[in-house]
Amino acid sequence: MPIPVGINGLGRIGKMVCLQMLAQPDVYSIKAINATSLNATEISDYLTYDSSHRYDRSVCKNVEIVNDSLVRINGNEIHLFKDRDARNLKWRSVGVQFVLECTGAYLTTEKGAMHDVDYVIMSAPPKDPDITPTFIYGVNHEEYRGQKIVSASSCTTNCMGPMMKLVSDAFGVESVNFTTIHATTGSQSVVDVINKKNRTHRSIINNMIPHSTGAAKSIFRVMPELSGKVWGTSVRVPCINCSLLDINVTCEDKTANLEAVKDLLNKHELFGEVYHLNEKMLTSVDFMTTTTPTILDGIASMDFKPGSFKLMLWYDNEWSYSAQCLRIMKSMHQHNRHVERSVRGRVSPKISPNNSIVNLASLNGVARELNPAKILNLDSKLALKSLKLGGKNVVARFDFNVPVNNGKVMDDFRVRASLPSINHILEQKPNRVVLVCHFGRPKGKDKKNSVEFLVPILAGLLKREVKFLPDGVSQKTVDALAAAKDTNGAIYLLENIRFHAEETKFDPESDVSKMYQSLGDAMIADCFGCVHRNHMSVCHLKGAGKQHGYGFLIEQEVEAVSTLLRSDGKKVLGIMGGAKIADKQPMIECLCKMPSTRIFVGGGLTRGFDKFMPSTPHSVILARDAYGAADFESPATYMPDIAKTGGGGFDCGPQGLRDLMAMIDAADVIFWNGCLGVIEDPRYRVGSAMIVDYLLAQTGKQIIIGGGETASLFAGKEAEHIYLSTGGGALLAHIQSSVLGTPTVPGLAPFSL
Repeated sequence: MPIPVGINGLGRIGKMVCLQMLAQPDVYSIKAINATSLNATEISDYLTYDSSHRYDRSVCKNVEIVNDSLVRINGNEIHLFKDRDARNLKWRSVGVQFVLECTGAYLTTEKGAMHDVDYVIMSAPPKDPDITPTFIYGVNHEEYRGQKIVSASSCTTNCMGPMMKLVSDAFGVESVNFTTIHATTGSQSVVDVINKKNRTHRSIINNMIPHSTGAAKSIFRVMPELSGKVWGTSVRVPCINCSLLDINVTCEDKTANLEAVKDLLNKHELFGEVYHLNEKMLTSVDFMTTTTPTILDGIASMDFKPGSFKLMLWYDNEWSYSAQCLRIMKSMHQHNRHVERSVRGRVSPKISPNNSIVNLASLNGVARELNPAKILNLDSKLALKSLKLGGKNVVARFDFNVPVNNGKVMDDFRVRASLPSINHILEQKPNRVVLVCHFGRPKGKDKKNSVEFLVPILAGLLKREVKFLPDGVSQKTVDALAAAKDTNGAIYLLENIRFHAEETKFDPESDVSKMYQSLGDAMIADCFGCVHRNHMSVCHLKGAGKQHGYGFLIEQEVEAVSTLLRSDGKKVLGIMGGAKIADKQPMIECLCKMPSTRIFVGGGLTRGFDKFMPSTPHSVILARDAYGAADFESPATYMPDIAKTGGGGFDCGPQGLRDLMAMIDAADVIFWNGCLGVIEDPRYRVGSAMIVDYLLAQTGKQIIIGGGETASLFAGKEAEHIYLSTGGGALLAHIQSSVLGTPTVPGLAPFSL
């Protein structure tokens, strides 16, 4: 069945995608077009004639005007809207599933959501790049995971991105600088006009006009590994269409050369669709109406020194870019259809707690009082809001250990969670702030675990320059900071603290520990995700004449745990999931000791649960049914009784979900740690996703989500009644120490009363 599409805006890109979709009626079905200045009587001529492109006019030959708001083109009915306000466009009413947003007026997720439709694809870079994801076919389209509102980036980035991916994957990239020699666009003026913002107010007819380009920034959104390595500019030239990208590349692999690039390009599976090679003496007009966005001109390109070369890339900035937008839409549609087929017949969306057979009355248990002395109280004098940091050299430890896949940050939640503390420090006007963090578990210095990739992310979020300290805790760093003589709140990011063995093998008397203390005269910790580790940067805060304290995140996390522990007679529900029962057994036993607490156990924890806990506590309910298979390649099957099948499946079944919903309804305070299925596979994400939606709909309850993958389920779905913790293991360790009365976790000990 063709993809049902709506087009918002019938300017240059809107017209190009329209023509290309009309030529592929078996793939796309245009259901509606919103064009405020185009009448039904004008649409035939508008689509038939064009000053730039050579295309088959027969695709728009048979145009029948039904009425002012409906036309038929080659028998396909297309509704015509004329409204500038997306909120008034009834896309769903005419069967539209995808909207190609081609007006340039709805370039944020917030604005894109005004369209009443399932999916929106922006034909321009987003104005909220930290929120709206960007996908380019041939670069990162395979990373799409069902997002509703996306950007297809720019025409220039769609030309550069595929080539940079090809070169980066094969040879590694040290640096790139480029100039895009760009054809004129509709935003320019035919004659000179008054405009002091840029030079494009001058006439397009007889000028070459230096101009800016967003491609240098947009490329980082699809290839984070190029962050800090790409610089570019543009020149507008008096050509009606087709542009030329002049790229100078220096590779890490010094054997790289132009012939090797040509060979890779010719053998690439996307050659002819995304890539092409020109070896003829052609000019810009010869590339008009081409569909491949990355055409290497083998004659104009050249080698420099070993590992360094110039690439000249042609692209039709209208037609090939429009083809890329359609490819992204098609790949999104195929992904979503695959997911739909995979989960079809799984869990009914009408599941409710009404069919639960859990006897909630039998789970009430005995109300036990938790010794208040075991609940951690932080020293308020050490709280960040109580510290005076003006004129200080501040060292602040955070947890920026974000998930990264193929060089792309998948979730920056931990970085964003640190912003209140960082901004508060900066508001007090310190001399400087050195941000300290770790990434991964490196053994010594390892370039792939460098934290330098965080510099542009932090700079973008803080809207301030962030300087990198590549030598970590060293005399070079100490000398560099001393030489800078900062007095105006300079921000530095220290190289991965775990590059030093002394970080994890903490000895306060070691030379590295003493040097770490010398980096500042005020030491702040706000790395809750690390507080269960006895590490140097987490625990080594106190020093002669130095201030030390904890940030807002630690304060919030400790308060969230206090809410759980000081339940004051409220009914508590612990939802425990995950893959290994050995990891969660201590926490389950801990929850069993808490007053008025019930526990639901799902996910892989049900597998072999009886071996770890032969006598299941009366307050624990196990998920009894599941969906699973012998392996992930096999179709998902329903397992009505896990006990009889000899182990847990890959996702919670409908009866287990009903039981859990009933327990949620009966609870006042809810703590969830561990997914209920293998959420990386869309087929087995369903149960966890349904519980997320069920929790979001709750009112009058306090809900704590225990970090890690569980928190990732709530990405973009934050709610006031749900607290998302940044620390999985740290949160569990802190709860266990509080309930069992064991020593306070190392990273919180310096702040406890």
